Formats: sequence, structure tokens, C-alpha cells
Amino acid sequence: MKIPATSRYQFAKLYQDGDVQFWGNRQKVDTSARPDDRFHTITEGDRVELLAHKYLGDVNLWWVIADYNDLFFCQDLEIGTKLRIPSLERVQLELINA
Repeated sequence: MKIPATSRYQFAKLYQDGDVQFWGNRQKVDTSARPDDRFHTITEGDRVELLAHKYLGDVNLWWVIADYNDLFFCQDLEIGTKLRIPSLERVQLELINA
């Protein structure tokens, strides 16, 4: 599928979920492990956007935690799962340099 250069989807990535395809936009961040990464074990009531607020100070950065942990459907966090969370400083540097 050719996307016009004027489209808001011109830099979008085509995602696949089973038989359904959809376009999405996310900035690419380096998700390689670093010594300043933190870890959070999922407990009852945890949601990825609340973790983004707690660790990164902004609920809108939920996608960073999702990318770091290869989460596609963030609503299905399994209790006991350990998530890797980057430092706020790392995220800020990544977003500035993107």
C-alpha cells in the first residue's frame, strides 16, 4: 500500500494482530539493557500507564515501557511478571535525540 507523502501515516508502521492490520506511529527508542534500568514486578491493579507516571512522570510515556518489554496489548499484564523500566534520564535523552 502506498501512503501519500502528505498523510499523517507516512512514517507509520503496519502492525499485525492475528488477521487484523493497523497503522501506528511510535518514536523508535533504543531498548538495549543498561545499568540504570529498574525493574517492577506486576501486582494487582498495576497498569502500564500508571507505571509510566510512577517511574517516568508522564502517563503518555506508557509506550516506552511497552517497547522495553515487548508488550503489544498492555491491558493484559500478568501478576508476577517482571518489567524492565528505563531511567527517566535515558528516556529524556532518547526522545530529544529522536
